[in-house]
Amino acid sequence: MAKIIGLTGYMGSGKGEVVKYLHGKGFKYISLSDIVRKEATDRGFPLTREVLQNIGNELRAQHGAGVLGMRVREVVAGDLESDWIIDGIRNPACIIELRKLPEFKVVGISANDELLINRLLERGREGAVLTREEVLMKLNREKGVGEPEAGQQVKKCLGMVDCFILNEGTLEDLHKKFQHYLNLLNRTDRPTFDEVFMEISYTWAKRATCLRRSVGAVIAKDGQQLTAGYNGAPRGVPHCADVGGCLRAKLGIPSGQRAEICRGTHAEQNAITQAAKFGINIEGGTLYCNTFPCVICAKMILNAGIKEVVYDSDYDDPLSKEILGQQSLLKMRRYEGKSGK
Repeated sequence: MAKIIGLTGYMGSGKGEVVKYLHGKGFKYISLSDIVRKEATDRGFPLTREVLQNIGNELRAQHGAGVLGMRVREVVAGDLESDWIIDGIRNPACIIELRKLPEFKVVGISANDELLINRLLERGREGAVLTREEVLMKLNREKGVGEPEAGQQVKKCLGMVDCFILNEGTLEDLHKKFQHYLNLLNRTDRPTFDEVFMEISYTWAKRATCLRRSVGAVIAKDGQQLTAGYNGAPRGVPHCADVGGCLRAKLGIPSGQRAEICRGTHAEQNAITQAAKFGINIEGGTLYCNTFPCVICAKMILNAGIKEVVYDSDYDDPLSKEILGQQSLLKMRRYEGKSGK
């Protein structure tokens, strides 16, 4: 069956290089931005990024957040015999529309902010020399800062991908990572240990009883799973759903704050305490979790002797990030590979 792959990611992430790579493999190319460019041209507007972003927002506001995805889907549906690469996905509603295509997959490409900023400063598109502050403003807009729900929401799109790739190395590295994902789709590559253990963490997350989010964690060493955990009430304690709902929600506590005010035990904590319960040595192991650890989990992970944490999504806990940024014993690594969701 033909492959239909969508791309999402921030400007400067390398999506254009992936398009070139797949175009060289015979993929047909279409971008959601093509629709916006045509609209801008018809109106006689310059094709600057800001103009295109504004027109894209206007189209989504008038016709629904998924309108660009819907129009591209109609084009691709006319030729399902060909392989397609679809670029320019910036709103989750577009992903929902494109998932109506058979076997559609979306790949997210990203890099750390500092690298993105430097790439954009060096690239200097649109004939203007941008300052660092101007580049950061453009990146924040793509992330969704100050944007309506129907606007630029690339950060949310990255949370919906079937594969996540960090483009922080060479062009050859980027090609190899993307080819690995293609090989997984073709069943010619085995999943990496990272992909195996992250998928297991998502499986354990299905047992979670937390009413806010489902989190799973796995501790592994030398290619073997040692312990696992998921978030929920401690042993012998009623689940939150059985006692009238989430305590944090009732008290209006924002995510990432006052982690101690919660009936539940976090997935990472449960994975560590299971090791203590059964006498399993987890020192030097790697903890896989589908979210960045809170400050309480971070302190337990450090003291348990874990050497590395691989996480699949961000969690906005400033104190956790401050503490982890002040130490050198534990390596934090953003997960990349096939989604385990």
